[in-house]
Amino acid sequence: MITTFSIAVPFLLSAVLGWLFIPRVLILSHRRRLYDIPDDRKMHDRPVPRLGGITFLPILLICVCLTIGGWVMFGIPYMTNYLNIMIIRFCLLFVGMMMLFLVGVVDDLIGVTYKAKFMVQIACALLFPLSGMWIHDLSGLFWVHEISAWVGIPLTVFVVVYVINAINLIDGIDGLAAGICAISLMTLGSAAAVMSQYFFLIFAFGMLGILVPFWIYNVFGNVQKSHKIFMGDTGSLTLGYLVSFLLVYMASESGVTFHSEILIIGLSTVLLPMFDIVRVVIARMKNHRNPFLPDKNHIHHKLLRTGLCARWVMAVLVMVSLVIVLMTMVGVKLGLGATWIFLIDLGIWLAFDYTANYFIHKNHRKKYE
Repeated sequence: MITTFSIAVPFLLSAVLGWLFIPRVLILSHRRRLYDIPDDRKMHDRPVPRLGGITFLPILLICVCLTIGGWVMFGIPYMTNYLNIMIIRFCLLFVGMMMLFLVGVVDDLIGVTYKAKFMVQIACALLFPLSGMWIHDLSGLFWVHEISAWVGIPLTVFVVVYVINAINLIDGIDGLAAGICAISLMTLGSAAAVMSQYFFLIFAFGMLGILVPFWIYNVFGNVQKSHKIFMGDTGSLTLGYLVSFLLVYMASESGVTFHSEILIIGLSTVLLPMFDIVRVVIARMKNHRNPFLPDKNHIHHKLLRTGLCARWVMAVLVMVSLVIVLMTMVGVKLGLGATWIFLIDLGIWLAFDYTANYFIHKNHRKKYE
C-alpha cells in the first residue's frame, strides 16, 4: 500500500499542478516578453519563453510535503528511527536546489558567467558530504571497491557537478533533457520501489510527474499559438542536481539499503550526456578553443547534420539512452561486473557516434553531388 501511495500521489499531484501552472508561466512570459532569443547556436527561429523550469522546484516541494503529510495523517508506518537523517539530507537537497534554482532564474533573465555557475555548483555539491553522504565504494568499477573519504568526497563533488552540467548541456533540443531525465528518474525510482525506499519514490516520481506536462508543451507546443516553452537553466540545473542527489545517495548506500551495482545502474541513465561532454571537450581542446565556451558540436547538433529533423534527433537519442540502461540491466543480471558493463556501454556510445559521423559525411556528399 505505501509503495503505491508513494508513487501515485506525488506523480499524479505533480502532473496536475504542472498542467495548471505551466500555461500560467507561458502567459506571464509573453506579457513580460521573457523570451529565449534565437541566435546562430539555437534550433528555434522565433522567440520562445524559457521559464518552464521555474515550476519544477515549487511543485516538487508541494508534492513531497503533502505526501509525507499523508503518511502522518493516514498513519502509514515508516522507519521512524531512520527518518531523522533522511530529513536532514533531503533538507540539504532543497538548500542546494534552491541555490541552483535562483542561479538558473538569474541566468534565464539576464545571464550568468560559467565561472559563477561552477562556483555555485561546487558549493551545492559539497552539501552532500556535509550530511555524511558520499561515494565510498565503486562496487568494482575499474576494479576498485572501497575507497577512503579523501578520494570519495572529491569524487562525489566531481560526479555531482559533472551530472548537473551533462543535463544542462544536453538541453539543446526539444524534449531531450526532459526525456533523458525521465528515464533516469524512472530507473532510480523503480530501484527504490524494489527496496521499499519510499522517500526516494516521492522525489523521483514527483519530478517525473512534472516532466510529463512540460515535455508535451516543450515538444508539441505551437510557437505561433504561444504554447511552446523551454525549461531554461532553471529547470536543467535543478533537474541535474536532483538526479545527481538520488544517484549519490543510492551509491552511498550500495550493498546496504540498495543493490551493490546501483552505482553503474544509476550512471547508465546519464552516460549519454556524460560521454558527450568528454567528446566535446576533447574536440574543443584539439581546436585550441576554451573547453567551457559553447559551440554547435554536441551530439544533438551532430545528428541534425545527418539530415534528421529535431524531433527525430530527440527520439533517437532518448532511445540510445534507453538501450544503454537496458544493456546495463542485462549486464547486472548476468553478473558481468561494473567495469565490463561500463565498457559495453562505452562501446555502444562509440558505435553510435561512429554511425552518426558516417551519416554526416554521407549527407554532406549528397548536398554537393
